[in-house]
Amino acid sequence: MFTPGPLSPTIDPEKQPPSPKRSSFFLWPTKPITARNFLTRVSCFLITLYGLRYLATHRPNHEKESVGFQEDWGSSIVKASMSMSKEMKEELFLNVPNTENATATAKQYSKHPHLAGSLEDYHDALSVLKFLQTELGISPPPPSHEQPIHNAGTPKSRANTIALTSRFGPRGPTAWIDVYYPYLNTPLDRSLDIVDKAGSSIWSADLREDGNEGDEDAAKYRDYVPPWHGLSAHGQGQGQLVYVNYGSYEDYEEVIASGQDLSGKVVIARYGGLFRGLKIQRAEELGAAAVLIYSDPRDDGFVTVENGFAPYPEGPARNPTSVQRGSALYISHYPGDPTTPGKPAYDKAERGKAGNTPRIPSLPISWANAERLLKEIGDVYTEEGRDGRRKLSGKASEREIKVVNHVDAKITPIWNTMAAIPGHVRDEVVIVGCHRDAWVLGAADPVSGTVSLLEIVRGLGTLLRNGWKPLRTILIASWDAEEYGLIGSTEYGEDFAEWISEHAVAYLNVDVSSAGSKWDTVASPSLAHLIKQTAMDVPHPSGEEGKTLWDARADEGPFKPFGPVGPDGKLGLVLLTNNGSDVQGVNTTVSSHRILDIGNIHADADVLNAYEATRNKRLSKSDGRDGTAVGPMGSGSDFTVFLQRLGVASSDQGFAGTPYDAPYHYHSIYDSMRWQEVYTDPGFKKHLAIAQHLGLLVLRLTDSIIVPLNTTQYALELDGYLDTVESLLPSLDVEDDASAARAAFSTLRQYITQLQETSVLLDIEKVEAEEHFKELLDRMPSFPGSIATCGHKNTLIYRCKEWINGVFGVQTRSRNAFAIESWEDLLSRYDSNGQEDKALAGWIEHRLHMLTASRKQGLPEFPDLPDIPDIPKPPTPPDIPDIPDIPDIPDIPDIPDIPKIPTPSLPSLPLPTSTLAPRSVPQLPSPPPIFEFIRAAKRVSRANHKLFLFERGFIDEGGIKDREWYRHLGVAPGKWLGYGATTFPALTEAITIDKNLTAAVLESGRLVKLLKGMIESLKF
Repeated sequence: MFTPGPLSPTIDPEKQPPSPKRSSFFLWPTKPITARNFLTRVSCFLITLYGLRYLATHRPNHEKESVGFQEDWGSSIVKASMSMSKEMKEELFLNVPNTENATATAKQYSKHPHLAGSLEDYHDALSVLKFLQTELGISPPPPSHEQPIHNAGTPKSRANTIALTSRFGPRGPTAWIDVYYPYLNTPLDRSLDIVDKAGSSIWSADLREDGNEGDEDAAKYRDYVPPWHGLSAHGQGQGQLVYVNYGSYEDYEEVIASGQDLSGKVVIARYGGLFRGLKIQRAEELGAAAVLIYSDPRDDGFVTVENGFAPYPEGPARNPTSVQRGSALYISHYPGDPTTPGKPAYDKAERGKAGNTPRIPSLPISWANAERLLKEIGDVYTEEGRDGRRKLSGKASEREIKVVNHVDAKITPIWNTMAAIPGHVRDEVVIVGCHRDAWVLGAADPVSGTVSLLEIVRGLGTLLRNGWKPLRTILIASWDAEEYGLIGSTEYGEDFAEWISEHAVAYLNVDVSSAGSKWDTVASPSLAHLIKQTAMDVPHPSGEEGKTLWDARADEGPFKPFGPVGPDGKLGLVLLTNNGSDVQGVNTTVSSHRILDIGNIHADADVLNAYEATRNKRLSKSDGRDGTAVGPMGSGSDFTVFLQRLGVASSDQGFAGTPYDAPYHYHSIYDSMRWQEVYTDPGFKKHLAIAQHLGLLVLRLTDSIIVPLNTTQYALELDGYLDTVESLLPSLDVEDDASAARAAFSTLRQYITQLQETSVLLDIEKVEAEEHFKELLDRMPSFPGSIATCGHKNTLIYRCKEWINGVFGVQTRSRNAFAIESWEDLLSRYDSNGQEDKALAGWIEHRLHMLTASRKQGLPEFPDLPDIPDIPKPPTPPDIPDIPDIPDIPDIPDIPDIPKIPTPSLPSLPLPTSTLAPRSVPQLPSPPPIFEFIRAAKRVSRANHKLFLFERGFIDEGGIKDREWYRHLGVAPGKWLGYGATTFPALTEAITIDKNLTAAVLESGRLVKLLKGMIESLKF
């Protein structure tokens, strides 16, 4: 047996050791060859070939096409694959995920590091592949053969995806691994020092996490992946230290307004508010020498050491030595491999200079180190301004800080593990995915998401074993290298951009299933109603009767000390100012740090107010105009390429933290199994809730006749997008010049209204199309195809014959030119022409006629009837006299009348009608309206294509200014947000960033052009 040995991340996984040599099947290796035994072998070989070819070309009568149809002429909507009702199917699925499996899977993948491109990452990819093969009933290759691992761009790799939507593609589930080759780096040496004027170190930071023995896994792997920023710059920087709060664009503007010049300075920022790479990007633009980023306990809410909570692992508060690793990629510019923007990172890809990575060094540091460094600055805030906000002082430290960050950068293989379940409608694909790589252990990010994804796979496998086949094709993805900058998913999306744009119905993402108490979701507006209704069908993870997953949006952590409103009716009770007291989270000399005080419990006022404002907006959104409480999508996870570049409706979800939860040690060694079990999800009920919700979304998107996408909801939300833009105009203080912009916005709103009206008409059409389709489907018999005879296809004889057919080039007869094997398959023919439809209708009618003929030739047996009482015989009629010979001329004499034969009345038979019924010849139904049904199926298919192509309407090939990789003009990650969403991004940023009304008018015109196309595309 061949067992793959350790694989270096730089080794081509396709180059596996050769299989052991084996003796030929027809040869005896030890016997000398003579002329006699040579002729004997040749003769045996030719006879064998002739016999095999005979078997391939001569089939028994029972395999001819004219027989083998189902006897049942029932009207079930889907005779084979959807015989289960929606309720039965969903109940069966929901009963599969369980805590035992979830816990075992979490332990399997969170007990070791799995950095992208590492040996452990490769082994995890193989492990997931084996899991998919097992659960989906895919026969793995024998030990002597290679696993289905292929370099991206090779024919085998491309065929695995593209063949899924081919009429003659695989009929059963498949699984494989695609290998891409992006530019990645790993840490070498790093240092952080306070230096004196002579350049000597007077304090050196311990950049490691403590690895407390209370968490065995964290202690074991404390130094396995040192704290550093992925794709950070190699080098060193030295300068005075300046505090920039979160490092947002506005924070930097405030520092500049204070008079501080950041050229040559070392910037220190706290995590939160925006993607870390953007904190570095803005510092680089302003001439900074280096950047430090730390986790501030102020952002942990009430669960802090200062409030009496012990630090992890002794208690729930943040471990002060914990460090958040993460990517330094300039993700708002473009995600994915830095050297191949817009193109897949193949092994031999033509590469350019990285355009989205930093050029100044950066380091992530702990609060313990940041607290010491902040003392070098002194007051980081000034007195409060008139608006009540603290303002950044912009002060710089007297002594300089030296930052060293050395990395090893190289082209590194990564492994996307994929699986697919072909559906009846092969050319409509629902995609669900989660990334697999982690910075260290990753119990929450991404193992909790992986647990949920694999529980979904278990559920789908159970359905398959119970005879289910999805209506649409399902693609399952375990992405790699997401942590470096969404690389695995982005490279796949760029690799198969055309295929995804043509076939993808939706992309459903999960990243972190469990990291807190609050369930949150973001999605394309067209998915919002489906997400809400499905969440209301999933029980609350607490098991509390009457509560659902939808109610978990309002959940808060177990450490909340009081209700949302204090005794004085205000949030947080008492607003205090820190007058030199030792308040954790800021330097003790800061006089304007505002805190919320409840007895002896304190929290940062700004953090709590921002949290409550966001929470109230999110929870009250269902009462607003859009009515969904599902927010828009920015970036930060694997949905980005599908939504922002290719225009595929997408979603993401998970349980996140609140100020009343144990702080999440994001990207730290303490994102561990123990932390998950003790503080986040004891019992793994949240993992299961995500699996159930996401799995139901997959089933409902897959098996609904009409795709459950709500374009009208989307069109209605566009009004709110434009309202936001219009509210920005006064901030420019150019009232006299805003008339052109207002006129352009008025035109834009008119087209939004037209889009809404057209979408309502589509709503009517899709309802009518589905009803007509179902009505005709109820009148259809069982499809006259291979459904009834598919059982023999699993036999050894059948498989041997199929193999022999391939050897001799004999075309298999089980497939037909139309590749139609069920009524459901007709839903994939939306682009066929009338002539093709007539030909298909004739073919089906011919097969139905053959079925009718088959029934007439051999009627089924019926049960014996009960005895019938004797019936008296009628009397014999009198003899009829002979007719005399007819003379030549005389008339024919009259023939005497024949007396009537008396007919006695028959006694009534004591038999029920149902018993006598089988005596009559079975009545076949009237011929089904085949051609009309094909047209009804095409009508449904066309409506579906209009629904899932709606999101594509926002894609503009020109992209967004200064970051053209992003092409979605409806929503995108904000240029200076990264994670956060900006609606109508190009238009919004023309006002907020460029402050250019002329550009705003042009961007409004681009949106109008897109809306015109969307209006036309929705019309029938």
